[in-house]
Amino acid sequence: MTSSSSAIHKLEDYKPTPWLTPSVDLRFDLDLHLTVVRAEYEVVLSANQREPLFLNGESLDFLSIRIDGTILDPNEYQVSPVGILIPNPPKDKFKLSVENRINPAGNTSLEGLYKSGSMLCTQNEPEGFRKIVYSIDRPDNMMRFRVTISGDGTLFPIMLSNGNPISENTFADGKKEVVWEDPYLKPSYLFALVAGELVETKDFFLTMSGREVTLKIFVEKGNEEKVSFAFDSLKKAMKWDEDTFGLEYDLDLFMIVAVEDFNMGAMENKGLNLFNAKLVLADKKSATDESFEAILAVIAHEYFHNWTGNRVTLRNWFNLTLKEGLTVFRDQWFTEDMTDPAVKRIKDVLFLKEFQFPEDQGPMSHPILPKSYKEMNNFYTVTVYEKGAEVIRLVSELIGRENFKKGLKHYLSKYDGQGVTFEEFISSMEEVASHSIPNLRNWYHRSGTPLISVKETYSQDSNEWVFDLADTGSSEYPLVFSNSLAVFNREGSLLKEERRIMTGDRDQIRLPALDETGTKPIVSFFRSLSSPVRLEYKQSEEEIQILAKMETDGVSKFFAFQNLVFDWFRKSLASGKEENFSVILDTISDSFGKGWDKTYHSFYLSFPGLTQISESVGCYEFQKLSDLRLKAIQKITTTFTPQFQTLFEENRKTIPIQTKEEIGKRRLKNTALFYLLHDPSKKFERLAMMEQREAKHMSEEVSALKYLLEVDSKEKENSVNLFFEKWQKDSLVLDVWFAAQVASGENRTQVAEELENHPQFNIRNPNKVRSLYFSLARNPLSFHKEDGSGYDFIADRIKRLNEINPQMAAALTKLFSPVSKQKGELPKLAKKQLESIASLPNLSKELGEIVVTILNSL
Repeated sequence: MTSSSSAIHKLEDYKPTPWLTPSVDLRFDLDLHLTVVRAEYEVVLSANQREPLFLNGESLDFLSIRIDGTILDPNEYQVSPVGILIPNPPKDKFKLSVENRINPAGNTSLEGLYKSGSMLCTQNEPEGFRKIVYSIDRPDNMMRFRVTISGDGTLFPIMLSNGNPISENTFADGKKEVVWEDPYLKPSYLFALVAGELVETKDFFLTMSGREVTLKIFVEKGNEEKVSFAFDSLKKAMKWDEDTFGLEYDLDLFMIVAVEDFNMGAMENKGLNLFNAKLVLADKKSATDESFEAILAVIAHEYFHNWTGNRVTLRNWFNLTLKEGLTVFRDQWFTEDMTDPAVKRIKDVLFLKEFQFPEDQGPMSHPILPKSYKEMNNFYTVTVYEKGAEVIRLVSELIGRENFKKGLKHYLSKYDGQGVTFEEFISSMEEVASHSIPNLRNWYHRSGTPLISVKETYSQDSNEWVFDLADTGSSEYPLVFSNSLAVFNREGSLLKEERRIMTGDRDQIRLPALDETGTKPIVSFFRSLSSPVRLEYKQSEEEIQILAKMETDGVSKFFAFQNLVFDWFRKSLASGKEENFSVILDTISDSFGKGWDKTYHSFYLSFPGLTQISESVGCYEFQKLSDLRLKAIQKITTTFTPQFQTLFEENRKTIPIQTKEEIGKRRLKNTALFYLLHDPSKKFERLAMMEQREAKHMSEEVSALKYLLEVDSKEKENSVNLFFEKWQKDSLVLDVWFAAQVASGENRTQVAEELENHPQFNIRNPNKVRSLYFSLARNPLSFHKEDGSGYDFIADRIKRLNEINPQMAAALTKLFSPVSKQKGELPKLAKKQLESIASLPNLSKELGEIVVTILNSL
């Protein structure tokens, strides 16, 4: 068995590993530049006959290899840039010792063991462990880890790994040595190590069986006061998992480490979660309401992985969605319970529509169970995560939430300590539901968002309206859908609610007319997006407005109003002039008198952004869309200025705490301010500056900054300078400052060029890269600028990142995916830049796979 870093891995070629290493003793002699790692494996044959043994290894300085204590002769093994091959292992079971050196401080890829701030830390999912030590680095190789960490006690006073601390010693020469042991089997991707100058904060949780679990969060000095919300979120997640699924934490210690330099959001290493610092550290002064909710959700997500990902893990990386889609759904359910279900669902569906649906329709489209991959890092996508979660949600819709709870417990009990596939999960759900679910598995194999068309006809003979639904997509993979629908009369009164299961590509719904003259009932299909589909259904403006006013499902009411707005854009683009806007104004007017929840009302009133409008109406002439959008917003502003002033004043005095009431007041006040700042007279710009100066919560301060920049206010420079002067010592808050200056408006490329020369910007830090380059590339007016300057700028930064952090380079390149939809010369200009990236002499495999995929679509 051999391996190659350039190989294409195919699902159909998957075979279980012929060798297993069920236990390993790891030893780290830490040094910032020259760390020595030794692994002693128990090796056992798992195949029927002896095969060559291959150990993955990349960017390692090989030192030695032994079998049962005897150093191997060089002709008994082969060392290559991707690992070690032992062609003829001597027996079916033996001890294997391998030793190598690594340079953590020089590891800018942030995979394996690397330096971040004052600490060394690891990131091993999916294949980072092979950058630490030679190993069988794949998820179906489960090991019991014992880890010894040794190093200078002044440089590394804190030394952490998975599981439980066994011993700790400090020697006369200042050396420190700590031993950790994890009692649970786990694959190498869940191994973690952290060592450095960290401050320990502590809390406790009492489990449902009465055990006391010690909770620790480790941060760099100065951040100790920003962990209380993270602790609260963790305890809520632990309690919720017990109450909802009966799942209790299985160790006596749970640790989180906040890391400044981190490619991902967080990592669920068993008992030792590593987090991007922005998803741990928060207080009312430095974090927005959105940041608090993100921390709540991500801490819950990583904690929930303890069972859905760690105790039951993956057989292979093709099944990544098994743990990620399932755990995203669990954290969504948790967040719905902790906040507002309708608002949370609106946020999730908006994310799908803005990011996942376009991915499904573009060059990066793939099934949630990929058929092949070259670089696994490239498949940590919104399709695998968010669409995967929607399919899990669909399962819960089809069998019911109570059966889903039982099914999950059955699945975890049956496969505890094993690596499995999505098949085992689906089968567990079917076993509990006592019936099979036809076509459900096809969701894992079919790419693209299903398009459901609805055609309506009137039957005069029966005085019925007939609605024919058809899945217009792949006949190779027929699907199952849950269609939650409601029927309303012309006054908006709810007549009927039902859930229909659509198996296959067609369904027919027959509804009686509302009267003897054949008046059509109004139907709301796929309420709350009960299946992840796009709907092609031409309803009249009157029907959509009735749903926007009267729908009893808050999620569908919200999207009905959005559809009114999108229809106005379609009509205006088609006619070349601004169409009548009165229906939208009337619907907004109606919302003011409803006494809705403040957070919900703020979302309802929020005007869609350019990308959302573009994808919804299928137009990519962003300047034209921007001009129309500005006129629409100004019409709303001038019509409802008194109402927005009232909303602003009524909610002006907020208390800086994270309660539903105060979050709602801040959001509604900020929405009102957004519209007031679009008043053509510009008379409310000083109000925004006052709001920024007097803000008691970051949500108020950031909104004022963003809105002043978006409207290109004469106060924008004052706002930018004021924000920087106040927050220049807080790196995480400055990420917001960088992003705000390039996230909207024209000609932001020049601003980005100036900001990347700012002393606080660091291209080696993923958060800074995301805040500046990703924000610019998501600003369609600047990125898709007609002269191609946006493409030039981003392509040049991708080339730089290829040398520093290939994961970030590949992720940034994905934002070129929509270029094939652009008008005029833009696809040709983009292709030129992508070809120059593809021709790089040292092109990384992560970047190479993405850039070739996008080029093939042009």
